[in-house]
Amino acid sequence: MISARVELSTEQAFDFGRRPLLARHNLHQHELFTDAALIDLLDRFPRQHLYALTMGEDPTDTNGNRLAVHDGVSGAELLQAVKNGRLWLNITRVDRADAAYRALIDELYAKLTAQTRAFVPIASQGTLLISSPHVLVYYHADGPASVLWHIRGRKRVWVYPALDERYMQREHLEDIFAGVRHEYLPYETHYDAAAVVYDLEPGQWVTWPQNAPHRVTNLDSVNVSLSTEHFTRESRWRARVYTANRFFRTRLGLRNLSTRERGPAAVLKTVVHRLAAKAGLDPIQPKRHTPSLRVDPRAPGGVVALETASASAMATD
Repeated sequence: MISARVELSTEQAFDFGRRPLLARHNLHQHELFTDAALIDLLDRFPRQHLYALTMGEDPTDTNGNRLAVHDGVSGAELLQAVKNGRLWLNITRVDRADAAYRALIDELYAKLTAQTRAFVPIASQGTLLISSPHVLVYYHADGPASVLWHIRGRKRVWVYPALDERYMQREHLEDIFAGVRHEYLPYETHYDAAAVVYDLEPGQWVTWPQNAPHRVTNLDSVNVSLSTEHFTRESRWRARVYTANRFFRTRLGLRNLSTRERGPAAVLKTVVHRLAAKAGLDPIQPKRHTPSLRVDPRAPGGVVALETASASAMATD
């Protein structure tokens, strides 16, 4: 098994986490990402943590994002549906299900940490992404900081200014941190004037400041990427402050509270919120997709409606 290589210039090492940047790696040469290895992983992976999603073609309309069930579909059939259809497979927390991916992610972060002295991650995790030609990921912001390690195919990534209310309302980020909202955000095409745009090739990785909105469009081939998330003391403080601000906004009507992540006020807010949550005063209903499709590698787009799939199964009984 090859050793992971992470290339980072001195300037990039200084800017890591502060601005968008693009650099190189060698995961596209790794045996974990061949078709045979992917099929084996899909066959073994706990299906409750694997999400198949399809989407529309309009980046401003997130209603096209729909969840498809895939029980009884083999790994080879899932990969075929991706090749023939219009699907994203999100293999979430692959590091918990396969020790080889856990070791690889540990190796990547060890090499990042060795080159970026101010970067001290206390935890990391990864999701493997397998996606069809020409599909898109809608404009969104993630809670944790992340790195996208691109392995197969070509994709275009737009990265927008972080924590700028012209591109993301603070209330939306509060809800994302609290888990009550999907990461998708309202998007207008004129935002693109402020974006940094990368066309990713195999063997490149890209990262951006925590919570920077971004969107993705695959180009002309099947794509495979490893998306890793990392947590630092600073990133966890941000999550606590924004989640606490949401509590004070939704329960007490206090809006536009400070987002400072250090100091006595930040500590006091997070302590009060933690006590309130323990007392049951901040009930959270996590936002979840409801499946409306079923993966079918023979169907156009790689999916059929659940009703159609049920009727077909009944007809063959």
